[in-house]
Amino acid sequence: MLDYRALLADANVEAVDIVLPIHLNYQVTREALEAGKHVIVEKPLATNLTEAREMLALASRFPQVKMVAENFYYHEGFHRVRALLQEGRIGEPYTVFWDVFRRMDENNKYAKTQWRIHHQYPGGFITDGGIHNIAALRLMFDDLVGGQVFTKSVNPKIGEIDSFCFQFQTAGGVHGVLNIFLSADGVSKNELVILGDRGTLRLENTQQLTLIQDERVVLEETIESDWGYRGEFEDFYRAIRMDRPVNSTFARAYRDLSVMIQALETARAWPNLVFPERGLPSDA
Repeated sequence: MLDYRALLADANVEAVDIVLPIHLNYQVTREALEAGKHVIVEKPLATNLTEAREMLALASRFPQVKMVAENFYYHEGFHRVRALLQEGRIGEPYTVFWDVFRRMDENNKYAKTQWRIHHQYPGGFITDGGIHNIAALRLMFDDLVGGQVFTKSVNPKIGEIDSFCFQFQTAGGVHGVLNIFLSADGVSKNELVILGDRGTLRLENTQQLTLIQDERVVLEETIESDWGYRGEFEDFYRAIRMDRPVNSTFARAYRDLSVMIQALETARAWPNLVFPERGLPSDA
């Protein structure tokens, strides 16, 4: 096996794609930038916010292209939803629901990756996969500014937690719920629903788009997409060859991770959120 440092020492190598366990992102990114290489590194940006801030410091120190491989920033489905929202096709959006239900057990190919099961970052699979959902929500609604999470571990064999319910508010005042449940038995779905005061948008499996007004379907589209993978690498290429800024920056990825980690931290307070008794019925 070729040591990556030998690769970084090769003057013929212009750019590197870092696809390593998350806890190695900072070390290898730093060494790649010090070697003068352009870098695209897998999401999440780092294992924690301290390390993520160190990644931001690297981005400011080195002139090369620095990019995070967040393919949802290039996914045609989410860009189409954003465009329809900006056109006012459902009026003023006020609520968004995103349900991701699937069953992931220890036979899943990702669950066989030991660094994901015995991870060194908060949230395990929820963070590793859910960072995509956070990125897409921020793309469609600009930012998430607050919220509360409840988490649960149904199957400890696949890591720290496998169930995540995030109630949040966007920068524009839209309230939403992101559900990611990875031990759901007998139900599988990936459905985004946005309610507006003049209609509803539904995106199923990130491809089947429906717009409903007055209880009638007024738009149906099947969005052809490769999940944004081609777009992210084309962006990386243009940045290197044409000196253009990338869309998926370290700063943007930092904010995605910040939202996810701060959301997970609120889960510790969840058991303490109780409704005080306000009196009993007269026939109690």
